[in-house]
Amino acid sequence: MDDAAAAQAPLDVLVVGAGPTGLTLANQLARFGVRFRIVDKAPDRTGESRALGVQARSLEVLQTLGLGEALASRGETAARLLLHVDRGEPPAIELGHFGRDDTRFPFILFVPQPETERVLTMPLESCGIVVERGVALQDATQQPDGVACTMRHADGRQETIRARYLAGCDGPHSTVRKLAGIPFEGGAYPQAFALGDVEADGLAPGAIHAFPGGRGLAVFFPLGRPRTWRIMAMDPGEQRAADDGADVTTHALSLAELQSMVAGPTWGSVTLRDPVWLTRFRLHHRQAARYRENRMFLVGDAAHIHSPVGAQGMNTGIQDAWNLGWKLAMVTLGHAVEPLLDSYQAERWPVGRTLLRATDRLFAGFATSVSGGRLTTAFRRVVIRWVVVPALSRRRIRAAGFHFASQLGIHYRTSPAVVEGDPRLSNGPRAGDRLPDAPVLRDGQRTFLQEAVASPHLHLLLCGPVGAWQRDDVAGLARRFSDVLVIDYLARERSDHALVDPTGAALNRLGIDGHAIYLIRPDGHVAYRAGGTDLGGLAAYLGRWFTPRAGVAADGISSRARGHR
Repeated sequence: MDDAAAAQAPLDVLVVGAGPTGLTLANQLARFGVRFRIVDKAPDRTGESRALGVQARSLEVLQTLGLGEALASRGETAARLLLHVDRGEPPAIELGHFGRDDTRFPFILFVPQPETERVLTMPLESCGIVVERGVALQDATQQPDGVACTMRHADGRQETIRARYLAGCDGPHSTVRKLAGIPFEGGAYPQAFALGDVEADGLAPGAIHAFPGGRGLAVFFPLGRPRTWRIMAMDPGEQRAADDGADVTTHALSLAELQSMVAGPTWGSVTLRDPVWLTRFRLHHRQAARYRENRMFLVGDAAHIHSPVGAQGMNTGIQDAWNLGWKLAMVTLGHAVEPLLDSYQAERWPVGRTLLRATDRLFAGFATSVSGGRLTTAFRRVVIRWVVVPALSRRRIRAAGFHFASQLGIHYRTSPAVVEGDPRLSNGPRAGDRLPDAPVLRDGQRTFLQEAVASPHLHLLLCGPVGAWQRDDVAGLARRFSDVLVIDYLARERSDHALVDPTGAALNRLGIDGHAIYLIRPDGHVAYRAGGTDLGGLAAYLGRWFTPRAGVAADGISSRARGHR
């Protein structure tokens, strides 16, 4: 196909929205070589840092692109929380490393959202992919073989784009969701809040400062850029009506108004100045009734919004995109069957519902605790100092909180697209779980298990002593699914082209003391697993969801996998 014909050909995917969610989806599509465009109605990348916390699972996802460590270097990982319950010395709670050894990122990263977006844009720019800004979706019509999209450019020009699939990463006001006719169910919290990026006098640097002990609430996060502090304060002003389902219903705010909001909680000890962004808002808790309408998909805030408790919003969107991206890619490339796309709804909608309910309960408790009169305020100070602070200082409770916030425990065990094979394994991550990380060796060089399987393919790990595997069976499977499958051995002993686990840490985390089969999806979750060395169940699984290479019989022998060059 020449350049002119290629320009007229339908896209595989049109991505609407270029925040962290849309950029993650674009990166996933790009690594598969899918034809796509990414547009955003905003003329430039946002300078506002709505999201600050990047969780461990999101960093693992970004590390698949070689970006996790790069982003971590730009933020703060050893934060302290100072709880100002009275005018005395505030107790400190460490929010640094949590000691979890199955991830390289056992912390919450505090980094401004523009930095996350900047890092996510780098690999796209390196391969010539441009985010088309000032381009808004006006209409979309579903057709049997795609979606006809009417776009309006900043100069008023209109353009019709045909794409096989449309992905709405366009936030809480999602045009894609409205055009798809998908209800956005839920409501707004009664409390009103304010946000601001400011300089603040009276705060020690390098810590989160929470003021729950006075009248109201104020929390200061170390932002760094474009100002030192991000402040969130409860707005005692008039409650405002909700709009059509935005995550934040914003209204103008002055520095003087924000100063008056923090005066009560801080006992007048903090002075604000030099603001670059101020807004007052209300929070909503909503979820789309479904994440798919035929060829139109909802991702991130277009699909679900909730309170910021636990820093889950942006991270959930990143993982929505990571889940959907490889499925869209494999289907559009002809490597997977179309019903695989139904598993996006089956896997991610329950995650959104669980997070919505959990953050709703946490927020309700939080909001109740900071309301009330003088007696309630005094009681709250006693509870925080003598109950909350000791509890949060306990390693076990902090680890449980990190398990929830980090999203490392999210799984898809009930998905129709994952299978527990026979004989069943009794230990280790189950089908649908995230693959844990561990150091391993490849060709004598130290790497990590997650990094070793990071590629735009399904990755088969044949675990246990290498000599027990039937090489002809392995080679035949590899040849039949050579478009989608990469194969590695994982063993303690050294062997040519095998991943070596000299300490046994990786095999132990997989629950293996003999032989086992682990098939890893491109999003890092287990697609299929079974004990033993029989590949029959695996072959049946692959044949159901993925397309064998044309002209290759089921018992063909050959391989392009790393272990069978």
